[in-house]
Amino acid sequence: MQRRNSPSILLYSFGLALALSLGFNGFLVYEQSHRLGLNDYELGYTVHPVNLLAWQQQLSDCKRANEQKDSLISRLEQTPNAPPGQAVIVHHMSSR
Repeated sequence: MQRRNSPSILLYSFGLALALSLGFNGFLVYEQSHRLGLNDYELGYTVHPVNLLAWQQQLSDCKRANEQKDSLISRLEQTPNAPPGQAVIVHHMSSR
């Protein structure tokens, strides 16, 4: 009987094509991410300081607003037995 080698050749060809395709796609993804990484890196030095300063200003504004609110809340806290119009000043220990 003569042995047929066509299924094994087809499977080998399919596996080789799949491996080459995966390798090529991996190379393309690497190149694209490398290109994007360089663009982000180059833009980081021109855009980043302005964004950082704006972010730091917003952060300090939020901290100041929160401290004012905390101060107001602590001044308006009432003891459980105090009458409804009487505020008691309570000092909280902060973790700063």
